[in-house]
Amino acid sequence: MNASQRFVSRTLVSTAPALIVISIWLGFAEGLPIARAQAPGPAAGLDSNHGHRAPILGADETFASDPFPLIEGWHDKAKGDAMVAAFKAAGVRSLRLGFIGVYSPVSSAESERIKAASKLTNQFPWFPFRDYAAFIGANEFTTVVAINVEEGPEVARSVVEDFIHSGAISKLVAVELSNEPHLSQRPWLPEDYAERAADIIEKLTPLGVRFGLPLTIGREKKTPTRLSDNEWNSRMLGALSRRIELKARTDIYGVIHLYGRGVGAGAITVFDQAVHPFAPHMRYLVTEFNIRSNLTGNPHLTNAYAMEFARRLAGLMAKPEIEAMYVHSVPFHAIMYWANGKGLVTVVGRSDPKLTGADLSHGWHLTPAGRVYSLYSDLAWNGQVLEYHESGGQAYWAVEAAGGRTVVTLLNSKDKSVSKRVKIAGSELKLSAPARSIVCYDREGHELRRLSLAG
Repeated sequence: MNASQRFVSRTLVSTAPALIVISIWLGFAEGLPIARAQAPGPAAGLDSNHGHRAPILGADETFASDPFPLIEGWHDKAKGDAMVAAFKAAGVRSLRLGFIGVYSPVSSAESERIKAASKLTNQFPWFPFRDYAAFIGANEFTTVVAINVEEGPEVARSVVEDFIHSGAISKLVAVELSNEPHLSQRPWLPEDYAERAADIIEKLTPLGVRFGLPLTIGREKKTPTRLSDNEWNSRMLGALSRRIELKARTDIYGVIHLYGRGVGAGAITVFDQAVHPFAPHMRYLVTEFNIRSNLTGNPHLTNAYAMEFARRLAGLMAKPEIEAMYVHSVPFHAIMYWANGKGLVTVVGRSDPKLTGADLSHGWHLTPAGRVYSLYSDLAWNGQVLEYHESGGQAYWAVEAAGGRTVVTLLNSKDKSVSKRVKIAGSELKLSAPARSIVCYDREGHELRRLSLAG
């Protein structure tokens, strides 16, 4: 079996110089409303939930590392069409674009100034932000945009105005107030960051936009400020609360990043405990997540990775506090990659012996994890969550999709087939799944779709 699935023959040829990839290493730290913000319901356990919309599945975009198919796709329609087809094939409904201390919408020169202050060296072809806003306006995706708070309210307002002018303001999920400021090499003291964030929130609130507030948890003092994540987080929330009434706001989402062991339902409980004393109605946008903190060796090209990805993601999809999940990142990690047809691919190391033949053909390619994402987004987790049950290496759940159709899914990560009778969503069903597979059924027990991740 090929490590990837090719689905688009056209793709993009990078003409920009090669340089550096930013890597994010958080192991347990650091939130898409399609409609209004809502107060969270009761915490989702491993037994059952009722009536909340499953999180929307999206992808974080890595644009500042060579090659640059994303940037080219934003302003070239033919290349953009190929990119859109790739995103849709992977079930991506929303995109997250982060300025991450390397990009400024003001100018190329200002980007260089921002990079110098952040002590980052990425090189990429600068683009007007309106190119990205127009791309979102012309397609079906929504988006989160992570600005740099140090650029101030006027630059933040210009980002919103680009969406207004592109007819895409309804697709702007939230303005994320910087990427992982507690890890910035500037560095940011929590009170200084909170003042900058408050300036922007006050300026943009009359425009009706929503905000994403970066959060972090952890006891180790490995941040540039030598503060623990817990202390940085509590001091930041305390300082921000003195200017912004967080306890009354439902338009401010918590932004969390989950990596490695942090990808699990228990992480949300820990964040709730840290955040809800300051902001009891805060829900989350998981704007970056991956089941590995380090993807050396490109494990995401294997079925084994995809099975673990599916199992661990399912536990988070059942949590009512989460509005959306953005996998990290395209086109370099997890759900898809891009190849120039001449041996260069957007994976760790820019090549991998697991990729052969059609896997290296010119175009966008789906990974096994991308096939999981597609199944989850389009069918298995597309609707209101009715129930979720997990035990050992198996899980089963039910969602009510559009039109009232119930979809029941059985995930079997074990090396042997499983068959069981379950009572779920008011029906008694006999479910079965081969070894290392995911199978979707309707309410009458008829199979709708299956995904094998064996081998």
